[in-house]
Amino acid sequence: MMRYVRCNLILSVVLLLFSLGTSAQSVIHPTKENIPVSSDPRFELGHSDNEKMWNWDMMDVIATVGVNEGHAYEMIGLLMNFDIDQNGTMYYVDLMYSQVRAYGYDGEFIADVSTSGGGPGEFRQPLGLSVIEDGRKIIVGDIEVDHVFRREEDIFNLISTNRPAYKGHALCAMNGYYYNQSYVEEQHDGVIHKYTLDGNWENSFGKPYNYKKPFIVSMIMLDAMLACNVKHGVIAQVTNHIPVMTGYSEDGEVLWQVTFSDYRSGTVLESVENGRMYHTVLLEDGTSVFQSLFSDGNYFYVTYGFVEKDSGNMLPLKFTENHIFRIDARTGLGHYLGTGPEPSEHLLAVDGEYRFTTTQNEGFPQIRVYKPR
Repeated sequence: MMRYVRCNLILSVVLLLFSLGTSAQSVIHPTKENIPVSSDPRFELGHSDNEKMWNWDMMDVIATVGVNEGHAYEMIGLLMNFDIDQNGTMYYVDLMYSQVRAYGYDGEFIADVSTSGGGPGEFRQPLGLSVIEDGRKIIVGDIEVDHVFRREEDIFNLISTNRPAYKGHALCAMNGYYYNQSYVEEQHDGVIHKYTLDGNWENSFGKPYNYKKPFIVSMIMLDAMLACNVKHGVIAQVTNHIPVMTGYSEDGEVLWQVTFSDYRSGTVLESVENGRMYHTVLLEDGTSVFQSLFSDGNYFYVTYGFVEKDSGNMLPLKFTENHIFRIDARTGLGHYLGTGPEPSEHLLAVDGEYRFTTTQNEGFPQIRVYKPR
């Protein structure tokens, strides 16, 4: 379901901290051949007003997770991923604490899924997360392995630890399988990889970035998000720098493709100086960044925001606005839902009337749960 993966934005920021001069051998990515153009205006979405736009003024915050000072389980260090079971439990990955935590929709702490460490089922650097089978199982993508847990009441029991053939941190699961994304030069069958819950590779699909140099291809394809729609058996994919969302069948057939007319892509500068090759991610003011991708049953939701430099912050970027779209999982047709509650507040998930967001609240991350008045 939910994919809140902004770890690669942090990598982008790190790369942004140094600059280099362009040369005659410079290449700007994405190149034109890698930016799809929609041939059908129904599949090109922009920020147009419509009667279906959300009114956040009619929503109240009914619960929050994350405090400035408190017990370890009450604080969020670095929120990397989020998902819900649509039965009253929300989960989030905290990279700083190397932890996955479960909370109720009411904001009450339930349990840590496991502990940090190097033992079986323990977390070293968790990033990926997906709820399976209405919360009876969850899968966590760690630095080198994927852990599958079965939930019994408020206890999470490890049932398998897998070493996938192609490791990627963009992760989603459905119908007895899970999917991740990674680019491997020797593997030309695709960039999205399908596995059984026991970690057995089934097949690969999805078109990689079209370029002859593997480092650039892997750099572009790393910054991606996946979401699974169980009802219709569809996997959706977005990749930063490329203003498009693609829907695939469970076996990898392209079902539809949506483009975003108001998305302003950041660029990757590839240049050569004194015989050495450099790659720099350039996130200038007004650049768009995908923030979340998830499904609630019939629909996929995708959000992206615009950033500007903020010299007073540890991470020198802040969001000035963000935009939410809803896409029919079966047809790919969608519409614009407007912006989030605040410029720095990003939509994480939707469950009926509930909406879940995250915000950098006065210097500390916080999850908020909204419901209509």
